[in-house]
Amino acid sequence: MTDCEHLLGDEVSCELISLLGNVPRRWGRMNRLSRLLLVETARLLTDAGFSAGEKLSDNGITAGLIGISRRGSLVTDYDFLATMEAGAGFASPALFGYTLANIPLAEVAVAFGLTGPVYALVGDREKKELLWYVKQEARRHLCSVSGLDYMLACVFDCYQEAGRVVEYATVDMIK
Repeated sequence: MTDCEHLLGDEVSCELISLLGNVPRRWGRMNRLSRLLLVETARLLTDAGFSAGEKLSDNGITAGLIGISRRGSLVTDYDFLATMEAGAGFASPALFGYTLANIPLAEVAVAFGLTGPVYALVGDREKKELLWYVKQEARRHLCSVSGLDYMLACVFDCYQEAGRVVEYATVDMIK
């Protein structure tokens, strides 16, 4: 359970709106990992001095996002497959849209106007090592991509362990 559990449900609260500025229109069909990454990115950007709901691209800021995960979209993949048990015609189109590891990153890019490189990596290391690696990757982009002002680097994951769901998202800004 995350410290923002109360913000991740279908019910939209005033606290969520004050954090995000506005709720993305796809919020209702987003998987929890996408919602979690949006909330954590909003917290990071607010702490960095940006206004709630501010699109960086609207202010001439070019920023990208690189995320790394151990399991990618595996939980959503399993949930999607479960909808097909009664036949392919029952497959959930809402879940299908979240069966790629880069989709939570794309949701963040749209919500916050990130127009630089955005992509997901999958790695088999511990969270701390993955965060170090993705930060190094973000720094390489800042050095090699002309006109790039910021890179966001994140580790994100959602999986089942011992009958419970474990989810986390850690986002950092690299200047």
